[in-house]
Amino acid sequence: MMTALETRKEDIVHGSAPDIARKDIANPMASVLASAMMLKYSLNLDQAAEEVETAVKKVLEKGYRTADIYEDGMKKVGCREMGALIVEEIKKL
Repeated sequence: MMTALETRKEDIVHGSAPDIARKDIANPMASVLASAMMLKYSLNLDQAAEEVETAVKKVLEKGYRTADIYEDGMKKVGCREMGALIVEEIKKL
């Protein structure tokens, strides 16, 4: 019998990044999308995974960006706000 660790398909995508700890500048989207992969591939919750992915896409379509992917003309937000924006989009679905 395989254990959950042997069969999992998602992976944690972040490091410790002590240089930016408590500065509210990290980009949470990779971790959020890794959670969507867990929902889909490990828990067979396809609709929940799709909602998370759709929420991230909608936030990006609205022009919100964390500092690492920010470009002129976009709306720069911190880690907390990006997470809150994604949650708000999930609630709308």
